[in-house]
Amino acid sequence: MDAGAVAALLELQIEWGVDVLLDEEPHDRFAEWATEQAARTANQAAVPAIERAVRNVEPRPPTARKELHSPAAALSAAPEATLRALDGITTIEALEKAIDGFVACNLRGTATHTVLPRGPVGARVMVIGDAPDADEDRSGVVFSGESGSLLTRMLASIGRSREEMILAPAIPWRPPGGRPPSPVEVAQCLPMLLRSIALYQPERLVLCGGLATRMLLGPDVNPARARGCWRTTSWGPEGGGQRPVMAMRHPSQLRAGATARRQIWDDMLLLAVTLDGTVN
Repeated sequence: MDAGAVAALLELQIEWGVDVLLDEEPHDRFAEWATEQAARTANQAAVPAIERAVRNVEPRPPTARKELHSPAAALSAAPEATLRALDGITTIEALEKAIDGFVACNLRGTATHTVLPRGPVGARVMVIGDAPDADEDRSGVVFSGESGSLLTRMLASIGRSREEMILAPAIPWRPPGGRPPSPVEVAQCLPMLLRSIALYQPERLVLCGGLATRMLLGPDVNPARARGCWRTTSWGPEGGGQRPVMAMRHPSQLRAGATARRQIWDDMLLLAVTLDGTVN
């Protein structure tokens, strides 16, 4: 680890509240985290059984749950203009040209730049952010500016770098004034995101923020409840088949408070132990 990575790690740890560099005894934080996660899982499983025993109430039969809208279902309703623009595209270069030249989406005409995915094909992880912010719109580079600096430091804290990841925006263009994209705009951009996943072929996806989470896991998913675990999902050939996905907070939320920082650190630890081969 070079001096810049060490400095980034120390700065990030200070922001997360680390106030002791050396303790009396060494601590295996990864082992502590694994034990804590196992305890949480056991407690969650035990609580319903304990409540039923105390109340002596038989559990109710499961009720029908509302089926979540999947990206595959959303694709069937995708605008014809998007599907025509992507028809027959099998290379990243052709996809980039098609996205940059796509004028049927109103966002294309108001954004300064088209922000495209970047990174090595076949990387172990694709990190998908929200809609481009002002820095990304000005530079045309995904995860640039402050959010990019925070992501770089987050990855450095687990011994990883952004150069080994595929970085992608949820949609290619910044909405005017940073407003949330409309459902129509999301429907226009979803096929582009799925085709990017299929062509870049990452092993896993990390969804940073609510927009990416809802686009790829369904609009009814609560991003705060979806984080903290890997789930296997598939979008058919449009998204390149089945792969593990984890939702987490966006790097910009590191400054939101202690709870946000703890949740991001938990998710980074999960990513670290997964990539190191400890967790599948």
